[in-house]
Amino acid sequence: MNASASGPDCATSWRRWALVDKKAEGGNESQAEETEKAVEEGILVQKDKRIAELTEDLKRVQADFENYKKRVEKDWSERSRLATQKLMTDLLPVLDSFDKALEHQNGPDDPKNSGKGVEGLHKQLVQVLLREGLSEIGAEGRFDPFLHEALMREEREDVEDGQILEVYQKGYRIGPKPIRPARVKVAINMASEDRPERDEVQDDQDTDSQDTSED
Repeated sequence: MNASASGPDCATSWRRWALVDKKAEGGNESQAEETEKAVEEGILVQKDKRIAELTEDLKRVQADFENYKKRVEKDWSERSRLATQKLMTDLLPVLDSFDKALEHQNGPDDPKNSGKGVEGLHKQLVQVLLREGLSEIGAEGRFDPFLHEALMREEREDVEDGQILEVYQKGYRIGPKPIRPARVKVAINMASEDRPERDEVQDDQDTDSQDTSED
């Protein structure tokens, strides 16, 4: 009887242990899946981080390249400007000669119609220089030390001090940059120049008289 009873008990125990092992196995599989998933997520995070780093590096390289292009363009522009300036400076004496020839055209020693030919050449040369950016510096009004060079000064009372009276040689610029100042004669108004000196002398006299009265 005891032997017959032990048979069902053993079978029941075996089934219980089988269920326990199955549950344990299922738990291990679930844990393995979670571990694998975590590893994959970590790999994706690292990839995203690396992509972000490479993107930033690419942006820096692009910015450096753009700055390099700007520097090269600026350098070539400056070289071109200097080359143009040198050409203009070399041609200015030729332009001066044309100006002098035009001033003396139609004189007693001037052959007939020669003035027209000189005038045509002068106009053509001026047009070429203007296309390259040359412009004449104005020499009307007051003297500007940044644009004019005073070769002579003349005392005048009928004009303001510093007024330009005569232009000896035209000045020119390329864009905003002067390449040769206009050489001019400038007025000196002695009355305006002496006024500060007279004021100083008067102040000195007043001071001396005050010191004398105190003594």
